[in-house]
Amino acid sequence: MKKIFSFLLAAVLALSASGCAGKQAGTSPARDDSWQKVQSSGQLVLGLDKAFPPMGFVDTKTGDLVGFDLDMAHEACSRLKIKLKLQPIDWKNQTAELNNGNVDCLWNGLSKTPKRAEEMNLSIPYMKNNQILLVKSDSSCKGLSSLAGKSVGVQSGSSAETALNEEENADFKNSLREVVGIDDYSKAVMEIQNGTVDAIAIDEVVARYYLTKNPGAYKDLQDQEGKDVSLAVEDYVVGFRKNDSALKEKIEGALKAMAKDGTASKISQKWFGKDVITIEK
Repeated sequence: MKKIFSFLLAAVLALSASGCAGKQAGTSPARDDSWQKVQSSGQLVLGLDKAFPPMGFVDTKTGDLVGFDLDMAHEACSRLKIKLKLQPIDWKNQTAELNNGNVDCLWNGLSKTPKRAEEMNLSIPYMKNNQILLVKSDSSCKGLSSLAGKSVGVQSGSSAETALNEEENADFKNSLREVVGIDDYSKAVMEIQNGTVDAIAIDEVVARYYLTKNPGAYKDLQDQEGKDVSLAVEDYVVGFRKNDSALKEKIEGALKAMAKDGTASKISQKWFGKDVITIEK
């Protein structure tokens, strides 16, 4: 009887140990084969908002997708000996598009925010950006307080929307009559002209593009001292899936090399007329 009891006890302990080992194995981190997958496929699938000039947008003359970020990505992929596939997405669903595996990264004026840092694996910053407000050129508004009781448009899912919702901008947002969600910035600037909104919260690099493209149509909101009003100062980064560190490190390596040999600066000069790159060389 004692032998039978001892045998049963040993069997129970063995099963228990096996179960614990299984749980420990189940909690081990997943193998990061993000770079191997991209390398094997021979291409990097880049998710972008196709109406975000000058970072990534459709050239109305050729129908091609062009932009500063796309030039940077093409160069990085060339150095890594892979092709670049551009995949326009609904920007407000950016995180889902990334996590569902529809794209390998988000690279199109993606600002670093606390929320994105939690949801994604973010690269080193490569340039800075301000979130400003754009108004019609004949607007008499000066400073944030002058927009009290007025309507402000913002692209849904954008960093400008995030900045507007930050605690430090709560008083300004609460003073507005309405915050209007708009699909993309090309539509947003038209809403200003049509008088549908009084201003739009927008990335400075995008605003500068529209100011250059349509001189005299818009201006950036300034304070009483003539300084540009900013809702936030941010870094532009590339977003990857949370566990895709291997792929992120490859792209970062290419970016650092581009900064060191001056290629990134040349791309910046092409689109902005100056070197805006912030990558440490």
